[in-house]
Order: sequence, then C-alpha cells, then structure tokens
Amino acid sequence: MRLPNLVRASVGVLLLVLLSGCTPSDAITSPDPTATFVAPYATDEEALAAAEAAYADYVSVINTHLNDSIVDEDLLATVATGAELASLIESHTRLADAGTRSVGEVTFDQTKLQRYSTDGSLREILVVYVCEDLSDVYLVNEDGSRVTDEAFSTELAQVTFDYSVALGALLVSDRDPWGDSC
Repeated sequence: MRLPNLVRASVGVLLLVLLSGCTPSDAITSPDPTATFVAPYATDEEALAAAEAAYADYVSVINTHLNDSIVDEDLLATVATGAELASLIESHTRLADAGTRSVGEVTFDQTKLQRYSTDGSLREILVVYVCEDLSDVYLVNEDGSRVTDEAFSTELAQVTFDYSVALGALLVSDRDPWGDSC
C-alpha cells in the first residue's frame, strides 16, 4: 500500500527536523548585545559641577602631599590617572627625596567648561579651564627656610578628566598650565 503524498512529506519533514538537532552546527552565534554607553552626567552644568568637585579633591590631595612631603601612590590614584598620575608620583618623590615641602595651599576658582564629550568614550570625557591661585604657596627645606624667593601668583590651566567606572568618579588625566595669569 502506498502512502499518500501528504503523509510522506510530513514524515520527511519530521525526520529532517529531528535529525537536524543531532548534527553539529557550524552557524556562528552572535554575541549578546553589550550595553550602550550612557554619559555619566545629564547636562553640561552637572558635568561642570562634577569637574569642580573632582578638582577640589585633586587639589586637596596635592596640598596634603606637598605640605607633609609624602608620596602615597594609592591616595594619588584616587584623584589622578595615566600620565598625570605618573607625573605626580615622580615630582612628589623628587621633592620628598630632597627634603623639600610646601607651605600654604593651592586653591582654584573661575572654572569654565571647555568640553564635555558624550560620544561613548570615558577617556578625556571632560576638559575645563581653571584659575589656580598659588600666591600663598612657597617651598621650604628641612630646616624650614625658604628654598627660593620666587613668588607665585595665579595661573590659568587646562585640566582634562577621564571617568573611572570602578571609582564612579572623574580623575585628572592631564593638567596643562598655560603660564598666563587669570
């Protein structure tokens, strides 16, 4: 007895479906979709406020290091990254090894947002201009006498920040003093 065409086709499709699950597949599966970049700050104003707070932390750590003539690399890494971190460690080590420390504190004001990048990169996410005031700062040696009579004043600097996901914070990645008074 012959089976009708519909039955034969159905059995053939069923066998094909069952057997296809038993053979290895060379098909490439696409990776799970990754999360899209979300800028850490909703507005330029939020970004500027975050940069001001991050730079205040940076200046506080720098003042502590220079006034106490210490080099705490872990503490420096909470406010700086990359080339800026390496530069801080090198310069602070040089001053500490020479027995030199600073008196007074660096302050800053007149922060202006130069660029806030929301393009998907956490590097160089923010760039600001700041006016640093070094007028109350001078260097002394171990006996407390001034190393130089040079008087510092205000200085305009461009500061670049990277965003650290691990710390959930902005870190100074570059600081470029322009030498101009502000």
